Amino acid sequence: MPIDPVCGMEVSEDTGLKVEYGGKVYYFCSPGCKAEFEANPEKYIGMGGMKDHHHSHGGHGHSHHGHHMGHRRGGCHH
Repeated sequence: MPIDPVCGMEVSEDTGLKVEYGGKVYYFCSPGCKAEFEANPEKYIGMGGMKDHHHSHGGHGHSHHGHHMGHRRGGCHH
């Protein structure tokens, strides 16, 4: 199942909320997430995508995958 790049929720490919960008189709859980992506797609897919982005916070490193994006799973705030 595709993942909404804005909030991290799993979405169906049957949704009408999708955008083609850079040769890839992105699917969204809500019009708000779709609009946020369309306003600044590189924010969500830049640097190889959030799942591959790592950096350090106060001496401890972690991945954004499952951290910042995961806190909204189960209900999008858009």
